[in-house]
Amino acid sequence: MAEMCVPKEPGGPEEREIFQGQRSSEKDPGLSRSSRSLPECLTRAPLLLILLLISLGLFMLMLITLIQVSRIQQSLPREVDDQESHSPGEGLEAGFWNVVVLQSDLEEILHQLSRMNATLTGLCRRCPWNWDFFQGSCYIFSKIQSTWDASVSACEDMRAQLVVINNAEEQKFLKSWDIRNDKSTWIGLSDKHNEGSWQWVDNTHLHLSFWKEGEPNNQGEEDCVELSGDGWNDNKCSEEHFWICEKPSALCPGL
Repeated sequence: MAEMCVPKEPGGPEEREIFQGQRSSEKDPGLSRSSRSLPECLTRAPLLLILLLISLGLFMLMLITLIQVSRIQQSLPREVDDQESHSPGEGLEAGFWNVVVLQSDLEEILHQLSRMNATLTGLCRRCPWNWDFFQGSCYIFSKIQSTWDASVSACEDMRAQLVVINNAEEQKFLKSWDIRNDKSTWIGLSDKHNEGSWQWVDNTHLHLSFWKEGEPNNQGEEDCVELSGDGWNDNKCSEEHFWICEKPSALCPGL
C-alpha cells in the first residue's frame, strides 16, 4: 500500500538521479517534493487503528490461553483414571508425575494470562486525552470563556454535559481546580425555565447544594450558576466564564 505514495520513476536519465542525492533535487523541484511526500504518507496511519490491532492480538492470545487452560483442567481427571487402570505401583507413580507436570504447565499459562491482561489493561484509557478521571467520570476544564448557553453547547459537541455535581467529594474535586485558576466556572445548574426551581442540564432537580452565604440572590435576573471560590453563586447567563464538561468514563477490559 505504501507504493501508492511513491511517484513513478521518470523516463529520462537526468530525472532518475532523484535517488542519487541533492543534485537531482535541485534540477527538478517537483520531483523533490514528491519524494518528500513519502514519509508524510507513512505517518498518516491512525494511532487508534494501531491500538485496535494490538488489543485484538492480545484478545486472541488471551482466548487461546483460556482454551488451553480449559483443556488441561478437563484432562486432569482422565489422566488420573487412566493411570489407575494400570498396575497400582507404576500407575500411581506415573500419574503423580503427570499431574505435577500438568499443574506446572497450568500455572505457567495462568501467569502468562495475567501478564497479557495487565498489558491489555495498560493500553486502555478510561478518559480521552486532556480529560481528568474522578469517581467514574471524565472531566475537561475549558481554556476559554463563554456564556452559559454556549458552554452547554460546547459540552454537547464533545458528547458530554455541563458538569452535574452529585456529592461533596465531587464538589471538592472541582473546587480544587477552581482555586488553582482563581476563576469563576459555569456548572450545569440554572432556573431559566422556572424562577426559583433549580434544575440540572440532565433534567434532574437540585437536592444537594453548596451555595455561598447569601446566595442565590437573583440580583438582575441571575438564572445560571457558577462555581466561585468555596461555593456556588447565581449570575447572569450572558456573563462569560470558564466551564467544565463531564461524561462517563470508559470500561477497561479485565478478567
